Amino acid sequence: MLKAQIYSDKGQYRENNEDTGGIFYNKTQQQLLVLCDGMGGHLAGEIASQYVTNELQKCFEEENLIEPDQAESWLRTTLKRINRELYQLSTDRPEYSGMGTTCVCALVFDEYVVVANIGDSRAYLVNSREVEQITNDHSFVNHLVMIGQITEEEAFNHPQRNIITKVMGTDKLVSPDIFVKKTNFYDFLMLNTDGLTDYVKNKPIQDILNDEDATMDSLGHSLIDIALTNDSNDNISIILAKIEGDKV
Repeated sequence: MLKAQIYSDKGQYRENNEDTGGIFYNKTQQQLLVLCDGMGGHLAGEIASQYVTNELQKCFEEENLIEPDQAESWLRTTLKRINRELYQLSTDRPEYSGMGTTCVCALVFDEYVVVANIGDSRAYLVNSREVEQITNDHSFVNHLVMIGQITEEEAFNHPQRNIITKVMGTDKLVSPDIFVKKTNFYDFLMLNTDGLTDYVKNKPIQDILNDEDATMDSLGHSLIDIALTNDSNDNISIILAKIEGDKV
């Protein structure tokens, strides 16, 4: 179990905060971190992100022990089912037509984490030496990076960086990417929506998290503040989890 906190700000230019998330525990006190970034018509993005968060919470809290070899299957199966239900809701309710949400979630074990993502909300592992992005964005510009047409630096400033190629709710069938990462050489696990990392590069994030004298609260608020200072025009949400244990 990690010491984890969630921080969220609607930002300077949005009327509503369509990001939702939480830190949840099952019946054996295993920990699931969830962050979603909704999109769609009036209020529909909020509906989509809240729906996925609530369903993941409900499913997880009903579980007993999830064994390590069950984690990938549990995340994949659960997210696929929730996506089908969200898609059906958007089909049945005209006011919710076209709504969707990203989702990144992390099931925490003692020395590693199992991460699932759909969309461009991200998970990172951070220490004093590196900021490792666990997830790969499901986005148009990331596709261009992966096929070598543009660099990561060009992607950061690309005018089409907000085009997402896969989200929950807009198609009946969707499957998450799953990643398994050892955590024992890192200081922080961070989940975030694109309101942070579309506007703040890795080095300033690492510099903030390397402040050993800062409290978790001040670190989280510093990350929000730097996104606002960099003129983020989106909702900004972060789950910051402190990894304890021996570091090399």
